[in-house]
Amino acid sequence: MTLLQDLRYAARTAIRDKSFSLIAIVTLALGIGANTALFTIVKAVVLEPLPFRHPDQLVRATVDFNGQHVKDVGLSVPELFDLRDRSGVFESIAGVWVISANLTETDEPERIETALVDANYFSMLGVTASLGRVFGMSDAQPGITEVAVISDALWRRRFGADPRVLGRRIRIDNDLYSIIGVAPPSFRHPGRTVQTDVEVWAPAGWHASPFPTQPIRRAYLLQGALGRLKPGVSVASAQARIDALSDDLRRQYATDYPSAVGWAIRLVPLHDDLVGDVRPALLTLFAAVGVVLLIACANVANLLLARSSVRQREVAIRRAVGATRGRLVAQLLTESVALAAAGSLLGLLVAVWGLEGLVRLSPANLPRLHDIAINGGVLAFTAALAVATGVAFGLAPAIQGSNVDLNQVMRESGRSATSAGRLARLRAALVAAEFALALVLLVAAALLVQSFWRLQNVRLGFKSSGVLTARLWLPQPNDPSSGPYFKHDARVAFYKQVIERVGALPSVESVGGVVGLPLIGQRGRASFSIEGRPVEVGDTPSSQINLATPEYFATLGVPLLRGRLFSSHDDTSAPGAIVVSQSFARRFFPGEDAIGKRIQFANRTNNGQPPLAGANWQTIVGIVGDVRSDGVEIAPPPMLYRSVLQQSNLDLTLVIRTSGDPEIVSEAIRREVHAVDPNEPVYAVRTMETVVAGALAQRRFTMLLLALFAGTALTLSAIGIYGVTAYFVSQRTHEIGIRMALGASAADVVRMVLSQGIRITAVGVAAGLLGAIAVMRAIDRLLYGISARDPLTFAALAGVLTVIALVACYVPARRATRVDPILALRYE
Repeated sequence: MTLLQDLRYAARTAIRDKSFSLIAIVTLALGIGANTALFTIVKAVVLEPLPFRHPDQLVRATVDFNGQHVKDVGLSVPELFDLRDRSGVFESIAGVWVISANLTETDEPERIETALVDANYFSMLGVTASLGRVFGMSDAQPGITEVAVISDALWRRRFGADPRVLGRRIRIDNDLYSIIGVAPPSFRHPGRTVQTDVEVWAPAGWHASPFPTQPIRRAYLLQGALGRLKPGVSVASAQARIDALSDDLRRQYATDYPSAVGWAIRLVPLHDDLVGDVRPALLTLFAAVGVVLLIACANVANLLLARSSVRQREVAIRRAVGATRGRLVAQLLTESVALAAAGSLLGLLVAVWGLEGLVRLSPANLPRLHDIAINGGVLAFTAALAVATGVAFGLAPAIQGSNVDLNQVMRESGRSATSAGRLARLRAALVAAEFALALVLLVAAALLVQSFWRLQNVRLGFKSSGVLTARLWLPQPNDPSSGPYFKHDARVAFYKQVIERVGALPSVESVGGVVGLPLIGQRGRASFSIEGRPVEVGDTPSSQINLATPEYFATLGVPLLRGRLFSSHDDTSAPGAIVVSQSFARRFFPGEDAIGKRIQFANRTNNGQPPLAGANWQTIVGIVGDVRSDGVEIAPPPMLYRSVLQQSNLDLTLVIRTSGDPEIVSEAIRREVHAVDPNEPVYAVRTMETVVAGALAQRRFTMLLLALFAGTALTLSAIGIYGVTAYFVSQRTHEIGIRMALGASAADVVRMVLSQGIRITAVGVAAGLLGAIAVMRAIDRLLYGISARDPLTFAALAGVLTVIALVACYVPARRATRVDPILALRYE
């Protein structure tokens, strides 16, 4: 009953003081709405457990070459079998190989991602089909079983959600697969993909065609394995037992695992594997938006403190008629929580609107992006935030407002110098805290902006403007030898025709092709020996390797530094020719001329490739500039290039330089490719500038949001110090009138008022600098090319914040100079 009375009284008070209530509610709505929107993302991406049975038992297994500082190379098939049969830590484990594949015999050929997995994949995850069934151990075969589970998205897009899809056969890479089930709408492959979501799953046994019948221990075919640990086995204890197994394998297969390589199997909790890269950025943003809410709370608290001076007579009368101080505190807190509740309701609307914008701004590779939605958990968070916020900004004003001296209040002046001074000090402390928090956010945002600017100006090693890219994936059936592009000559003939036809299009200046496009392409790694240099056991040189057409370097603008590039004569009838990067030449031929040096690759399976002339020795014919292939912020690795005319692949990205808008020719490219092979899809058509922007998308997202939060915090802080200064002027109107009556100039009055703001600002800036120094290490991994404690940034922003504070104080200071001494004294 008491609570209902307090709520009714709070409603009447809010209606009576509409301006105050509106300002407070809008301020809180912005803070609560921003927190709710960002919490929705953090909850879906970071906090929500994976939607599988006992998700804490799920891990991903992969191999690292610690001696060569190479992480996450995947797994070989023998290593998968070792983990399954010898580790003793897995209840079940499934190898994973996600590939691009061509879906044909449809209206339009389409490239889709297909996951080849062990037959126990779905049962291990605890996933059942929404239509039909998933495959299981009864479907297992040594090679690939031609049954398929398709995604809900593919079912709706290609089959119109027809329930009669079961039993239909679809052609993928020239093989017919029978559809046995449709995955649930919410299910997505819980791992890394080539580019998009997996849309087809098929079971694979790994030791029959198209896989080698005798699996090679160091052929890292699989992208890793998903495993479910046995009940009661922690990740740490499982890793310890895997380490012991790794020691046994290194001793048993010493030739395959030389000590210098530092081969090791690593287990990663599946949830961490999916969200580990984005967790620091999202948590940083969530902390930042929490700071904005604290500043909003401080502003509303200041408003309440200002109003409490007006309501002193009301509170005094209530005390006089018997209300206890605790009862008054409860009433005032109820008003605060009611304001916060109204702010949270409006904040939910802000969150719905803001969430849509945040999702649009989010990088496309943000994990679990499709799971982001406002749900019951988010609503519970908002409700708890409303209560916590109401208490946070209402407690101090409630305690202060209930502490009144009845006799003093009932005097004619209605003022108390002591209470006014205490109130002013409390309001000044809140504003100083606002400035401290705002400075921390400003420093973080400024560091990220500078970091992003440096990344945008990094020399990538190529010219992205005016370049369009388009990917091709040639089909490989389960019996590779039956495929139309199994032979090297067939692949080269296809690529040559496509490049020739695309190159003849209007506005196209040149066309090349590469397997691993910079920043996003998948490159292999090759071990080799250098002619005339003995190789010690375990010390075999290795480098990233890429395949390119002769025209690729000139088209993308990769400069030739020495020697020559590939030519049309560097085919299988000519000696092996390679082009290397500048980093490659410096690392493996320091102080020497790399041109003319010869290397020999380690033995590999033939895979349809003809033998090269010259006993497989490859001659370095050219040195090109370094290209940032692994990321804008990652230094260019040593790279060697082989000519597609000498060694081809099923995967090629066309690189097209145009004289006009690159996107204009996208449809023409598809038309020319289909003229060569109507069943060949063209996908991932985008400009190279878009590729570069995508590589920076996560950093841009973090920078923009943090800058937005910092700007909001700065605005609220400026409003806060303006309010405190204006209150200071109103409280000292009598004093200002006397000073001006005694001859004080306008400059004297401005100086007196500004001194109040300077003291508050100085305290806030000093506290903010100490806070920024303490917490900036938390964003160190988000920075590039700048220290988290850059003194110039700290000093500049402290100065900027001080200037803004003085400007905010100057407005009420100027107003104070207009006080009429006669009117001020008469009012007093």
